Amino acid sequence: MAKTINIDAALKSLDTIEVSVYKQYTTLEIKAFNFYDNGKFVKTLKWISKSESKSSFIYTLNINYEFIPGHLYELCDDRNEFFPLDISIIALSSEFEKKYRFDGEMGAIYSKESTTFRVFSPLASEAFVKLIDKNEVSTLHPMVRLENSGVYEAIVKGDCEEFKYHFVVNLNGQLVEATDPYAFALTSNSRYGYVVNPEKLQQIDLHKESLPPFNKLTDAIIYEIDVRDATSLTGFENKGTYKALSQEGLKDSNGNPVGLDYIKSLEVTHVQLLPVYDFQTIDEDHPAKQYNWGYDPKFYFAPEGSYSTNPNDCYTRLFELRELVGSFHKNGLRAVMDVVFNHTFNRISNSLEQLCPGYYFRKNNDGTYSNGSGCGNDIESCHYMARKLIIDALVHFVKWYGFDGFRFDLMGILDKETINKAYYTLKNINKDIIMYGEGWNMATNLPSSLKANSNNAKEMPTIGFFNDRFREVVKGASSDNNLASKGYLSGDTNYIDGFKHCILGSCVALAFPPMFDEPTQSINYVECHDNATIFDKLLLSNADESVENRLKRIKMMNVVSILSYGIPFIHAGQEFGATKKSHYNSYNLIDEINGLDYNLRTARKDMVKYLADAIKLRKNMDIFKLDKKEDIVNAVTFENLSHGALLIKYDDKANSRIVYFFINPTTETVSYKFDNYAKIIFNEAGLINTDFFSQLMIINGLSLIVALSNY
Repeated sequence: MAKTINIDAALKSLDTIEVSVYKQYTTLEIKAFNFYDNGKFVKTLKWISKSESKSSFIYTLNINYEFIPGHLYELCDDRNEFFPLDISIIALSSEFEKKYRFDGEMGAIYSKESTTFRVFSPLASEAFVKLIDKNEVSTLHPMVRLENSGVYEAIVKGDCEEFKYHFVVNLNGQLVEATDPYAFALTSNSRYGYVVNPEKLQQIDLHKESLPPFNKLTDAIIYEIDVRDATSLTGFENKGTYKALSQEGLKDSNGNPVGLDYIKSLEVTHVQLLPVYDFQTIDEDHPAKQYNWGYDPKFYFAPEGSYSTNPNDCYTRLFELRELVGSFHKNGLRAVMDVVFNHTFNRISNSLEQLCPGYYFRKNNDGTYSNGSGCGNDIESCHYMARKLIIDALVHFVKWYGFDGFRFDLMGILDKETINKAYYTLKNINKDIIMYGEGWNMATNLPSSLKANSNNAKEMPTIGFFNDRFREVVKGASSDNNLASKGYLSGDTNYIDGFKHCILGSCVALAFPPMFDEPTQSINYVECHDNATIFDKLLLSNADESVENRLKRIKMMNVVSILSYGIPFIHAGQEFGATKKSHYNSYNLIDEINGLDYNLRTARKDMVKYLADAIKLRKNMDIFKLDKKEDIVNAVTFENLSHGALLIKYDDKANSRIVYFFINPTTETVSYKFDNYAKIIFNEAGLINTDFFSQLMIINGLSLIVALSNY
């Protein structure tokens, strides 16, 4: 009963059917259509309107009928030609969403004696599991529809470990074959799911006992890197893979650390990996031929195969990703996973749409698909089973891979209830979980009050948000067409009051209204994988300056990112002024553009040390890690200095001292006289250890100084 190409019929509303009869089939008028439910005649329907397009005649029929998901509905014309009726539109109704829900495990639930398969496909009239054993023998197993859930289930006896599988569902009279959205493992290029025993992952130690205490969110210092970028420009075996990044002891020709050891040397606390779940646009059998950051998700539960040493083996990528997280933990680093639940690469070909058309993707009021993500499809996170899939995937990567946090791409597409529920679910599994995301106000079809964006930060108190105000004030605009504009640290001292606001974690009304109630929600950054690097921006905004002076500005921006209130965030390579050769959106460019350049790192090793010293300073001085607005307000005062320079004074009551933080973004020399003698602990050279005290401070152009004096 395959779908005919001559006639298409679909519900356009719960009481309206639209039938398109292609002229190649007939040019004669059809007077009426017979309507069938599961093969039984119900009634004859006469059309109430007829129109014409270039290729077809379009009939509109009215119907008063209670459609039941899982039934096969058909129409028959006056030639006795049968064709299916697409009822997918009912998946958008609130009644459907409330009725078809399931709280149990999904996907392939393995045991040695049997495997239980479950799939959510409430519109399907029948469903099957297609199994392919290790000898490539295929069998088809019928599934049973579970009552009032929209879930089909099959229990297949015997040991199915390492069998490939697909779901096959009958939708509107057409058999659709799709990979399981909950597949824990995949064949290369995501053609099939694998039945695996996740318990086997536990043989790989996650080394959680090696992690230092994580007492508060402001203890976090995040370093963003792509798995491939971390080693792609090296000559090491398996470069660009989980395996390479998890190795200790890698050094370049100069004897300097590479990969994991290099990241560890920076003294950061969290490593944020660009997406490591399965994404679409890399040929996993030939990964070197293409490049992509991975913001084109396909499956949310299986690790990406292009980072694996063997993408065709069902367990290798699973083991290697867990080994990577374990290696981070062993070296005192927590792992954060970048997740993209706001859209998929392709709605039409995605298993979510194939198995339950019209349900997982948000629509506008006129029936078109919402496009706040700019990718043509926004995930409808408010729907129960979509929210369940998101939270289940997060739990999966915490439970089986040991991830310690998540960064949400375009989090403002999602709803705040989903994000809040996810946080508290994960908190019960890992008490040190950290969650943050891009909180932009995206133009998706969701009421503003429901969006998981920074405008609703008050309703999401445990969630962090990328502070774009911090980014723009500190360095200047980031959009490609406005890179020539300056911020405070690139030389526009008119931003001095806005800069004060940002230093305070954007939680105090100073120059701007507060973005957050507490600094713990402010992810302070001036560079990430998106847009121009700081170095490339300064080529335009500070074109009249020398390379030496531009690098000094980068050093200042890095230190300010570390010492401001909130959570510091550093993009890989930012520490030494990396360039993408003025390619701003490099998501699919070559390794030479995106890879971490260790030769440049070596040439600018003073900049790397400078960042590491700033991180040590933050770790050793609690005054820079205050996590309550009230404490910050009581501790901090500002004093404007000549030429637009700034002094920030911290009343460090716990240590009976005053901390002075001088910031001079100009090329002028500025002086300051203390009431008492003060000791410099950090300057252009980084941390310094002397007993020299002075009453007169000279702050050179393009420099920062931190000094102490006792009460």
